[in-house]
Amino acid sequence: MGLRVLVVDDEEDILEVIQDRLEAYGFTVVTAGTGLEALKKLSTEKYDGVFMDVKMPEMDGIEALEEIRKHDKKTPVLIVTSSSTREAAIEALAKGANAYILKPFEWEELKAKIESVFNITL
Repeated sequence: MGLRVLVVDDEEDILEVIQDRLEAYGFTVVTAGTGLEALKKLSTEKYDGVFMDVKMPEMDGIEALEEIRKHDKKTPVLIVTSSSTREAAIEALAKGANAYILKPFEWEELKAKIESVFNITL
């Protein structure tokens, strides 16, 4: 498959867990710790998709999503956020996210979202 994705989260342990699982699914994973860092990486490299947290310092995931959508309407963006920010996830869908998943999530649920958003079978 070889899809290249950007995972954005300010919590290092969450980044590592998601990265490990996505790599096990065959993705090439690049990580970023903030929305600003993600935008820098997106401006210089091509990705097949983005997994982004909502609550982050400097620039949150909703703001980063808005910036992404100003320049790129097609790259799939999947919002990964805590259940306490469900409203933010729904807002993200309205602003152009392709899907969201609430933390903590089951791996089968993440797999189903990935298959749906990327139109692939894992």
